[in-house]
Amino acid sequence: MEAMNLSDDDILAVVKPLAEHTEQAWNEKNYHEFIRYFIEEDPTENFPEDEFYRQIEENYNLHGQHTIADLVAIHRNPDHVIVLWKVDLEKRPEPGLLIYGFREHEGQVFIEGCAYHA
Repeated sequence: MEAMNLSDDDILAVVKPLAEHTEQAWNEKNYHEFIRYFIEEDPTENFPEDEFYRQIEENYNLHGQHTIADLVAIHRNPDHVIVLWKVDLEKRPEPGLLIYGFREHEGQVFIEGCAYHA
């Protein structure tokens, strides 16, 4: 992804649907859809299913569903982009921070990492 030459809108048109899909999979507690767009050849090695469900158990009842909210920033690097959004949390009035990294691999854009902080 030649992010250095793309506008914010162009970047978001590519990466936001991937992040929205991943957040929806979190909300549905669906591991296989959650890792669908991860860049690793085998995401189950770096983020195994039992870790996903451990995080669901630890966080879901506390914060509830996630909804991507306002864009905070886009950080461009020569070979990848990091996007920060506010994230609305169903069970908390204050927004959290959602951080996604995206990278191109074999002509497609994938998620190289994601995290939220509440």
